[in-house]
Order: sequence, then structure tokens, then C-alpha cells
Amino acid sequence: MKKRIVFSLVVSLLLSGCGFRPIYGSHGADGRSLVADEMNSVAIDNIPEREGQILRNALVDRMYRANRPDKPAYRLSIKIRSVEQDSGILANATVTRELLDVYGDYVLVDSKGKKLLSGTAHSVASFDKLDQIYGTVEARKNAYLRTLNEISEQVVNRLSLYFSERE
Repeated sequence: MKKRIVFSLVVSLLLSGCGFRPIYGSHGADGRSLVADEMNSVAIDNIPEREGQILRNALVDRMYRANRPDKPAYRLSIKIRSVEQDSGILANATVTRELLDVYGDYVLVDSKGKKLLSGTAHSVASFDKLDQIYGTVEARKNAYLRTLNEISEQVVNRLSLYFSERE
């Protein structure tokens, strides 16, 4: 028990000495998180199709702590690309499993249109292709939902890192 306490103290002292600070911690003079303020000033463009709505809603939930920005300082655009591949094939050429690759190409621009950050978030999921069509449709929806949530998390993490490095 004492070893754990000593270890925890040593680790916390080492982390405080190296300049470590949490991204969403309070860094401003008034104790507010500057990264959270910057994230709250990003307008997210509409993304076409149902998958785009799901991704945009996930980003809104992760980025806006209070309300959506009235006068956004930044604009985030995302385009979704997806590829489905057969991955489980029986000897009689029946497909039993599919692999879903989803890419989110994102661009962050300032209010003047200058590109600040761009990149691609990527996620992979697989789902079973069942004899019942409804089961396959639901499995595909679930796979898309998982990949889009992962992509939204990656985009938010990269934006947070970008804003924290600018301080």
C-alpha cells in the first residue's frame, strides 16, 4: 500500500515538472479552458446523407459545451468516403462477413478562408452478412455507427491538440 502511494507521488511530481497539463484544463486567467472555448467557436458544415447527419451530430455533441456559436471563428468541413469489402467467403462463394472502411476527410478554415488544419480520420468495422436481410441491414447500420463515432472522436482529438498547441 505504501509503495503505491510513493509511486503515485513520484509520478505526479515528474508529470508536474515536465510541463504536462490536461488539454481541457483551465489555462486562462479566469480559469476557463481556452481549448474548450476554441472548440465552441467552430461551425460544423452540413454533411450529406444519413451517415453525414450521424457524424455531424456526434461532432456537435463532443464540441459544443453550451450553445452553437453565434459568430464562429472557424469552419469545419468533412467529406465521408466508405468502402465495403467481402471478407468472409465460403467455399461455395457465399459471403458471410463484410469489412467496412470509412474515411472522414476534414478541413478547418478560419473566418477568412485560410486553411489551418486538414487530415483524414479513418475507422474500420466488420459485420456479419446474415441469411435474414433485416439482420444484415441492422448489422451494417451498427457498423457505420461505430465507425462514425470513432471518426468524430479522432477529429475532435486532433482539433483539441491543434488548439492546445496554438496557446
